[in-house]
Amino acid sequence: ITPVAAERSTQKHLEYIARIGKYNPEHIVFVDENSVDRQTTYHNQAWSIRGTKAQRKAFFVHGRR
Repeated sequence: ITPVAAERSTQKHLEYIARIGKYNPEHIVFVDENSVDRQTTYHNQAWSIRGTKAQRKAFFVHGRR
């Protein structure tokens, strides 16, 4: 069984495909929500230049959470 979104609309899907099909796939970026660790207030994901590791400065606090 394959789950399908209850809000799925075939008409809207076809309109989206027609609209987005005009663009070069290399120019399209999809953005999704990132999770955040509320204890440390920074994101668990980040951007970086291809081939390099993403880095962030963080304070290391020892103790209980």
